[in-house]
Amino acid sequence: MKENTPVELINPEGKFPLLLTCEHASYVLPEGYQGLGIKDEELQRHIGWDIGARAVVASLAQILDAPAICSGYSRLLIDCNRDLTDNDLIVEESDQTVVPGNRNLSLAERQKRIHNFYWPYHEAIDQLIAIKKKSPLTLLSIHSFTPVLGKKERLFDLGILFDRYDDLAREIGKRLYHEGQNVRYNEPYSGLDGLIFSARYHGERNRLVYLELEMNNSLISTANGVAQIGKTVGTVCRELFSRQPKQDESIE
Repeated sequence: MKENTPVELINPEGKFPLLLTCEHASYVLPEGYQGLGIKDEELQRHIGWDIGARAVVASLAQILDAPAICSGYSRLLIDCNRDLTDNDLIVEESDQTVVPGNRNLSLAERQKRIHNFYWPYHEAIDQLIAIKKKSPLTLLSIHSFTPVLGKKERLFDLGILFDRYDDLAREIGKRLYHEGQNVRYNEPYSGLDGLIFSARYHGERNRLVYLELEMNNSLISTANGVAQIGKTVGTVCRELFSRQPKQDESIE
């Protein structure tokens, strides 16, 4: 398994006023973690990363000329879309798969992962925002979801997650619907439950409008699927954000 870095920058010089982030972009683990005790095929399931999400981010970055930041390692190492106080920051089990390398974790190892893999990702986002926010900027966090979790089927294409900016979320949803997508709001997870941590964290502290987009990974598991979703989402983003110049002045 190749060695990555905690952060991947894609098109950082991009001029489009949308910053794309992807907290679960990779299933790779750093050298020395020995797969956390699970097989590669388990790491490559949805428990190890958001299948197809990074490919869509790369597509959107190219289509829109937008900057993007992706995490370099698996969410099983540490989840960059969780607050440091969350119980599932480092999970011992995910979707019925036990992760031995995360069990009985010492405080020293926990702090090592936070220092080496969690903060470098979030600091990179803040650094890029500091460069870009001289111009209007909106933050869009890109994720994917498994169409079946346990016994529950998720029979829709895209979910728009938010805890504020309802009007913007519904405008995006309406436009995606007109592009032929089956859209839900705050599904399969709800932004109101704190499950858009990264978008909210960087949005609030940098006074940016923020949302999260969830994509059914069955739609983006192939290159053709990625290209189609990239084109669809890119069309909506170009129409909306190219004339969405205002940052949220109501954030205190």
